[in-house]
Amino acid sequence: MKNLQRISILYLTFPFILFCFGWLRLSIAIPISLIIIFAIYQILKQPSPLSTFHFSKTTAFCLLLTGTWLFLSGIGGYAFQNWDHHWRNAVFHDLINFDFPVYYSQPESGPIKMLVYYVGYWLPSAIVGKFFGWSIANLFLFLWSWLGIILVTLQLSNFLKTSAIKTTLLLIFFSGLDSLGVLFFPQEYPTLFPPITHLEFWSGNLQYSSFTTQLFWVFNQAIPAWLCIILLESNSLLFEKQRQASALQIFIWSLCFFFAPLASIGLFPYLLIKILKNTNLKSLIKNTHRPAGLIEKLKLYAKTCGTFLLSAIIVLLSTFYFSSNTAAQTRGFQAIPFKEFIFFFLLEGGILWLLLAPSKYHDPRWIITGILLFIIPFIQIGSGRDFVMRASIAPLFYLMILTAETIFQKQLNYKLLIPIYLLLLIGALTPLYEINRSIYRTYEYYFILDESQRLTTLPQPATKIQPAGRLEAEHPNRLVADEIVSLEFMQGELAENFIANVRQTLYYQYLARR
Repeated sequence: MKNLQRISILYLTFPFILFCFGWLRLSIAIPISLIIIFAIYQILKQPSPLSTFHFSKTTAFCLLLTGTWLFLSGIGGYAFQNWDHHWRNAVFHDLINFDFPVYYSQPESGPIKMLVYYVGYWLPSAIVGKFFGWSIANLFLFLWSWLGIILVTLQLSNFLKTSAIKTTLLLIFFSGLDSLGVLFFPQEYPTLFPPITHLEFWSGNLQYSSFTTQLFWVFNQAIPAWLCIILLESNSLLFEKQRQASALQIFIWSLCFFFAPLASIGLFPYLLIKILKNTNLKSLIKNTHRPAGLIEKLKLYAKTCGTFLLSAIIVLLSTFYFSSNTAAQTRGFQAIPFKEFIFFFLLEGGILWLLLAPSKYHDPRWIITGILLFIIPFIQIGSGRDFVMRASIAPLFYLMILTAETIFQKQLNYKLLIPIYLLLLIGALTPLYEINRSIYRTYEYYFILDESQRLTTLPQPATKIQPAGRLEAEHPNRLVADEIVSLEFMQGELAENFIANVRQTLYYQYLARR
């Protein structure tokens, strides 16, 4: 398999093309698609000498490891699904069963109810489902997710110059010290025993989710966000010229905004770092008076303007669509007691971040990571803990990268590395609990329950659903979390995160396909 970056860019771009033809008027979708084709052509024709790998036993083991991890996540419905899958399955059902875009009601007067959510990740699988049904759609979703994870782990190993097995294990088991939070701040739930509880709940509304938790709960945002981050960070970008590199980085960020807007907010400061690093003012001033330099710059501008334009289009269209939902319009700052905040910060990455200071204090990525992990808990967009959990994806991923660079490249002496390894081992308990819960419930379903006890048919459509409680006891005797069936019937505050009245919005009036 060659050209990982080219495949990654196509992987991220294809769903947006589907979105254009499904959610926009053809008079808008067709010219945008032509711009996409031109920009992608400019990107893909560039040489990419560092983006190849050779299939080996290590690669085969990495495929097995990522496949097992993905299987246990519940994607596809082959293993236990956590509570959030109630909503993700409902979105997936509606994308298959309704025409694009998904309207739940479209009367001549009154509210026009529409699905307004980050639907991009499901679109290729939903197209398959329209032709071949729910089961094949889930199989394709599993394979699509597997491809995404493979692209992340292989590019991460290329970037870190280490084996894909090491990077895969780090991605699976990297986490904050949630077990210590449960131990120091005991409550009714979660508890350390049995070792299948959801430890991430230890700090109430504050949560920095491990990557395993992200995959097991919000894969539709996590996988594309991870891929965008490693593409942005990679030193083997397709363009060698500074302006071209910046154009590609902005394009990658815009795709992250389309798939996971909250995660893109956390990624934005790192994009600025990359752009500033690509800007060489001295070289620009030196070459402006030279005709050859000016001509070369004009050619370079012509080649990259399509990428810049496409990035702006992706962000604007995504903004018009997402802003149709008023559920996320609540913005502000939330007060957090100092004691609660400082323990959360230290246990959820702060201690590890401080231990990296001797080798990384001069690295702007280290500085930005600490600042973001410090301020994100105080920011609120929408209700609940979503912003804290999703905006932290990028700084947590960078914290993992900085940690990997330190331990794999031995940037500290072994005495300073020992506490870092200790923190990684303690942090690994959080993903282990997630994995244990999936193994326990999956084993129970397949090997303990008899045929009469297993519930496999869809329940009656729910109109309300209770927030998650003890997750190890969620939807008993069933693997899949499928109680909602369709968002068409849902009511209440949580449903407002997915359904919006779009009649008066700019998106519906000028852009939406009718």
